[in-house]
Amino acid sequence: MLKRLVAITLAYIALLVILVGLAWHLRVMRQLERELERLRKAGEPTRWEDIAPPIPKHLDGTPLVRQAVEQLGLAQQKIPPNVWETYNAQVLEVARPALKTFRQALALPHWRLVDPKQVAEFKTPDEEYKALREFARLLRAEALQRKRKGDVDGALESCQTILKLCRHISDEPYILAFLFQKAIFAIGTRALWDEVLADADASATAYRVVLAELRAWDIDRDFVRALKGERVVAGILAYDFFRRKVWLLSTWIAANQSLTLDFYRQLLPIAQKGVPYDRQKISRLTADVMQKTQGSTLHLARILIVQPEELFDTATEVHALQRVTEVALALRLYRKEHGHYPENLQALVPKFLPSVPSDPYDGKPLRYRKLAKGFKVWSIGGNCKDDGGVKVRDWWRRGDLVLESKI
Repeated sequence: MLKRLVAITLAYIALLVILVGLAWHLRVMRQLERELERLRKAGEPTRWEDIAPPIPKHLDGTPLVRQAVEQLGLAQQKIPPNVWETYNAQVLEVARPALKTFRQALALPHWRLVDPKQVAEFKTPDEEYKALREFARLLRAEALQRKRKGDVDGALESCQTILKLCRHISDEPYILAFLFQKAIFAIGTRALWDEVLADADASATAYRVVLAELRAWDIDRDFVRALKGERVVAGILAYDFFRRKVWLLSTWIAANQSLTLDFYRQLLPIAQKGVPYDRQKISRLTADVMQKTQGSTLHLARILIVQPEELFDTATEVHALQRVTEVALALRLYRKEHGHYPENLQALVPKFLPSVPSDPYDGKPLRYRKLAKGFKVWSIGGNCKDDGGVKVRDWWRRGDLVLESKI
């Protein structure tokens, strides 16, 4: 009798556990399906093809980019690494065929290095991106060479090509690509101003062309697309991959996926609002995710979720670089027409600028000072404190981001 009672009790407990597990499974799966359906109804991308559709063949520069990357690799084999890193005239001469092919690729409106078949397997074109950064460094060296020869307009064309490269990476809509965009943009803007224009003048036409290219990069659009692409890869395709590999853990995977998608649901509106970003919301969202995944079964979500604070810092830095460089170029155009720099930035509106750009760190107008010879224009930088235009290399941590003209 006792054995029968124990057996009945154990069977009841087992049935209860099964029912609780089934209820949890159904609740988690319904929650996940609701979120996926919400994305689909809103027209949001849920597949890689949604955010990165195929490029028509006649518009696709990908084959030329791959050819240029291959030529670059062959060129690097001809010169010892320690010599290559000097980017001297010999290096530029050896790299010239690769640069020529690369410029041809940039003449086409689109190219894409991400293979859709490899996206779900987390294979990214890291080496190709590093090659793109190497092209930016070569173009920077080319700009300096052209400046030394007295061809400042030619130097600006080299810098403009770096900026055009940065904009072309927009076809790669995910976070890794955006980080490389930032690195390449930093190379281009530094070459353009600190190394070419700080103590040299160009023609009005050259200024206008490079200013137009600088403005052409829609940073907000690319940042939001990168986050949406990351949501597709890390929030949907990655979980589909794990589900195929360990289908017995589908409920646990779905719970992690729901948390990941909820994270992006809250993060994207912050990015879409633009700079200056709401740092308090970002910090609260980060803390909330860390709390939910700390010591729980949701550690897969913790691995796949991006670190938002660093990403938003990167986006802010890019905005700062773009805006101070835009103002500096507009100031040079003003000087071309009037023979002197203006007393304030409002004088640039509307002919040279549509409006005075705001500082992405605090939302106030960018700072400007006319000097006895030249000018300074600056953003307050990563410490969010105006240091009066004190120029430092690591402005994203301390001091100000300053562009100074010595002419």
